[in-house]
Order: sequence, then structure tokens, then C-alpha cells
Amino acid sequence: MDGIIESFKPYLNVLLIGAGGTFLAFASSKLLSRLLFRSMGPGWSRFIGSLVALGISVWTIKLILDTAGAKGLLVVLVTVLTAAFAIGSERVASDLVSGISLFFSRPYQVDDIVSMAGHEGKVRSISITQTTLESVFGDQIYIRNSDVVAGTIVNYSATPGHLITALVILPATEDLNLAVDLIKETVRDFSPEMSGSAYLPTVSAESGEPGYFNIEVRVYVPESLDYGPEKTRLFLLITNAIKKAGLSLAPIV
Repeated sequence: MDGIIESFKPYLNVLLIGAGGTFLAFASSKLLSRLLFRSMGPGWSRFIGSLVALGISVWTIKLILDTAGAKGLLVVLVTVLTAAFAIGSERVASDLVSGISLFFSRPYQVDDIVSMAGHEGKVRSISITQTTLESVFGDQIYIRNSDVVAGTIVNYSATPGHLITALVILPATEDLNLAVDLIKETVRDFSPEMSGSAYLPTVSAESGEPGYFNIEVRVYVPESLDYGPEKTRLFLLITNAIKKAGLSLAPIV
């Protein structure tokens, strides 16, 4: 009996060290995330917490090897190999490296509106292996960090506003100067949030089809996931103002 207990002792030590390391990694991750929450935001504070947990896990494995030697190595190898086959170690390693790269470059933050890996949405969370977006339809999109780094990242929140446009077509028989001045006055306060900034509405006119003028209106609006309602509001505001002034728009064909 004593021999059996003695033979299992290294494995018990491995289990105890593993359990202690797991608890320490979890507690350290949560504590660090809370301490860095204000200075770094929810996304990157959790990222750092996860990175520290990963470091503690690696240290725990080393401690197991130093303590239990070959028998500990056997347990660790079986665990690591099993996990590798289960989740694909090469891809996970790529996601981890990409996550660290994203942390240092920080091309986006939580709540930024971005386009990445063929998807658009608001950043909801950032971890060491993946970034989560919320689409305009309310869906949660989980993107591997390696896929994020491999493509182009567009951060729409990097500037104070987002550009939207509207096009109206005016017959050449109408007063173009009157129409342009009227539209400028109409859209001047379209986005009060943008007043006082460099992102002010602009109106441009050019010849279109024979007998018509194309008038393009460009305004900046606050960031959002869906710009459809704002585009509709802009178009209706312009067309209603033109009609109210007695001017005609090109007929719809």
C-alpha cells in the first residue's frame, strides 16, 4: 500500500500545483482587469489580465516540471497534446501573437465602430485570441485576432464624425444659384454635434445628364452602426426645402 501511495505522490503534487496555479491565474487576471479598467478601458484591461493569466499558466507548467520531473512532464505533455488536438495549437498560437500585436498598436478600442475581416460593427470585447463585434442587426461576431491582423482594419470612430451624402437632380431650367444657397442654409445645422469643428456640410454642383444639374450634399454625423435613417432624413430635408421654394426636381424615371 505504501508503495502505491508513493508511486502516485508525484501525480498528486502535479494536481495540487496545477490547481494552485489555475486559481492564481484566475485571481490575478480579475484583479488586474479591475485595477486597469479606468486607465485602459474594459477591452484592453481584460486583455492584459488574460495575458498575465497566460504567463502564470506557463510558470505553473515550469514549476510542475521542476518539481515532478519526468512524471510531471508526462502529465503536462498529455494535457498539452490533448488540448492541441482539440483546439488547434498552431492557430491558437497565431491568435495569441496577433493579440499581442493588436495590444501594442491599438488600432481600435471597445465601442469603436470598425470594419475588419470582412465584417462591420461595434467592438464589444477584446481578448488575447479574438475580437467580438456587434453588427447592425444585433448579432455577435467573433473574429480571430489572426484574421483581424491579416486584413485591413478601418476604424470609423478614429474621426469625430462619419460622412454621408445625398444627391438631388435639378432641371437646367431651374435657378441653380438659388437651389445651392437654399440647400446650404437647410443643412447648415443638420448635425449640431459637429458645429465648431472642421467637419461642416458642403454642397457641390456639376453638369449631369443633358438638361440637368447634379447637386451633391455632404454632411458629417455622429458615429452609429446604421446610417440609413440619417441618409433618409438628409434626403427628405433637401427635397422638401427645394419643393417648398417652388423649385422642381428631375422626374423619376
